[in-house]
Amino acid sequence: MALRDIDDEISLKEAMEKKAAELKMKEMKAKASVKNLTKERLSEIAKKHGILLALNPELKDQVAYLQERYGIPSSKIIKEQITEESIMKKFNRIDYEKLGMLAYQRVLLRKEEIGAGLLPLSEVFDLVNTGQLKDNLDIDDTAKAMEKLQKKGVIENVEEIKSGAIMVQFFPIEYTQDEQKIIELVKQKGKGVISLEDVINELQWTQSRALKSLKSLEDSGLAKYTESMLRGKQWFFPSI
Repeated sequence: MALRDIDDEISLKEAMEKKAAELKMKEMKAKASVKNLTKERLSEIAKKHGILLALNPELKDQVAYLQERYGIPSSKIIKEQITEESIMKKFNRIDYEKLGMLAYQRVLLRKEEIGAGLLPLSEVFDLVNTGQLKDNLDIDDTAKAMEKLQKKGVIENVEEIKSGAIMVQFFPIEYTQDEQKIIELVKQKGKGVISLEDVINELQWTQSRALKSLKSLEDSGLAKYTESMLRGKQWFFPSI
């Protein structure tokens, strides 16, 4: 065997070993995210969204307890952890239902507060366009996956807003009367944005009352906060 052939064989072997190590690392990270799903986080998701992640066998008793406590139907119990490997079928065809569920699980497992899970489609795409799926998906694939979840009643809504952006609402939102008044005020103004001063002056509220409701809408994912010297404190409502 020529030296060049030996070098090629060694390079191929090293590349295969590197790829195997990368896949093993991804598998370990995926398992870790499920392992780190604590009883408290499981309870929080069940209480706020009526969904149970039955992915960790060690939390089997907790799942049963939470299902009974919150009256969660079996259809809202997720028992399978979707992996990137399971998304691609033969001939590079995509399993859109599994792709949607992969996004859904990743939203639920995010460490930060997910609120209503109201995300632009581009952000949902970024959540799944990773690892083995990177460069094998485009945003249209993600849109098809979200449409499938909406038709099955897994997610709340997929809607194109005035700007042309597509927003995905993963969970239903229940607003207080004060929050609803702010939403109506934003709709009346027709600009999709409102300032702290607008709320205080138009609704005749105290600053603390206005801030409390605006912060709640921000936490739910419906509003995005920004502050500048020129315009002061403002909240943008991309879906309104």
